[in-house]
Amino acid sequence: MKKRGLFLLLFFLVLIVGSGCNKDAAFIEAEYLFDDKETIADFVDPEWEKIEEFLALIARKEIDTIDKFYLYGSEVGYEKVPATNYGYLSFYTNTDLEIIEEIVPLSNTKIRPGKMRANTKYIVIHNTGMASPVMTASRLSKSINNSTRQASWHFTVDDKEVYQQLLLDEIGWHAGSPEGNNYGIGIEMAVYQGIDLNMAMRRTAKLTAWLMLQYDLGIESVKRHYDFSGKHCPQVLMEAGRWEEFLELVQIEYYGQKYFSDVEFIWESLSAELMDNDGKILSTSGKSGSVRYRVLVNYQGKLRTFEFVSGLKALI
Repeated sequence: MKKRGLFLLLFFLVLIVGSGCNKDAAFIEAEYLFDDKETIADFVDPEWEKIEEFLALIARKEIDTIDKFYLYGSEVGYEKVPATNYGYLSFYTNTDLEIIEEIVPLSNTKIRPGKMRANTKYIVIHNTGMASPVMTASRLSKSINNSTRQASWHFTVDDKEVYQQLLLDEIGWHAGSPEGNNYGIGIEMAVYQGIDLNMAMRRTAKLTAWLMLQYDLGIESVKRHYDFSGKHCPQVLMEAGRWEEFLELVQIEYYGQKYFSDVEFIWESLSAELMDNDGKILSTSGKSGSVRYRVLVNYQGKLRTFEFVSGLKALI
């Protein structure tokens, strides 16, 4: 029979705070849902310590915001579109991305060379360079099928969808060099006006981490288009100083996918007027403040909740 209890022994609070929450985390308390058969050993299970350490990577002391950055496009009137980052927390869930396959026909040899990679060494990140509000992942995926330009990539991602244009092990023309093209998987991240770029980054990071696991790659294998050809791409991430932020998202996703595939994380915002259950900051007031949230963790049928608070920077 399950019963709800608050585990208040000082020993375990010290254990949780010391092992699971670093100085940048905003840990408040842990509440455990346990049964009569659980023992002290259950509460010091090394796997739970790893879970707590993982949560500490997500629960930040202060949520970063950017009052203004720019989306860059090649279209007239959309060359430099202002945008704002109101902030987010990278709430991890072990749900898979839905990938919509729209594979380019083999008959379109300008887009699809039809050659297989001998080896996979890189995952190459791009921004689409199209900031018109209609240039969604869906639109780009469909347009590449009819293109005559000798350029191709494997995935297109925005804040809502992921499309696949080439088979995973095929060569694509996207990196501007033989090394990047012949050994890299290309991902185009959409940057159109109105996109939730934070969510697009998170979805791209989830896809990137999944590919790293498929090909046994490390974070050093995640490259920019710039790293192969010198092209200023992914321009939006580079100009806004957000490339390292993206790599941190990839590392969180990689760690979660690799080590916690059997763990369920259910996040809940306790400041619903400011943040949703996906970790997206909703308020645009510009005022500083804080958000509270908790996560229910289910590991091998044992449930624990952890509650956090994070500061929110003022935008003005």
